[in-house]
Amino acid sequence: MNPKLRVNLYTASLLPPRLRLSFTRLLQLGFGLFVLMLTANLLAYVQLGSLEIEKAQLLTEKAAFDQQKAQLEQAIAQRSASQALVQEVDLLSQQVELKRLLLGELTHVETLTSKGYSPLLTGLARVTDDKLWLSRIQVSENQFVFEGFSAAPNAVPLWLARLQGVEPLKGQAFSTLTMNRGDKQPLGFVLRSKRDEEQVK
Repeated sequence: MNPKLRVNLYTASLLPPRLRLSFTRLLQLGFGLFVLMLTANLLAYVQLGSLEIEKAQLLTEKAAFDQQKAQLEQAIAQRSASQALVQEVDLLSQQVELKRLLLGELTHVETLTSKGYSPLLTGLARVTDDKLWLSRIQVSENQFVFEGFSAAPNAVPLWLARLQGVEPLKGQAFSTLTMNRGDKQPLGFVLRSKRDEEQVK
């Protein structure tokens, strides 16, 4: 009597491939991304409203400084100016210039916020320094230019060290840092990032 032979035709390759991303999981990821984008837009809207309030306050302060400066200049023109009066006018001139620079910075920040640069602005807010403020931010094809003023020369390198930990600047190399002091102005600086081809070299 011949023994029965059994052949197992089952192999794992015959099974249908297991989906790595199911439809339910895809819906969950899509909903999570939608909630994240909605939250980011709401935060940007709130930040924009706060900037508008701060800008209005700065405009009021600048108008008051302009009026006071005009009165002092008129007083100087009417009589021989004392040294103290001249110094007061110079101080007011510097304060008016600082208010003008801050207004320019706020206007630029509003523009960046409206264009969707919230992660960059949030990161810059975390590394803010009382001795340093920005007057211009330029972002073009993942290249960055930061212009501003500093009350102390050593504040700029310290700020730069913290800046390189900010999203989306992590791993970003900077090629040039120029500093100069204008007439009756704080120390100015310009920081530029390296171009892609420079980083490859």
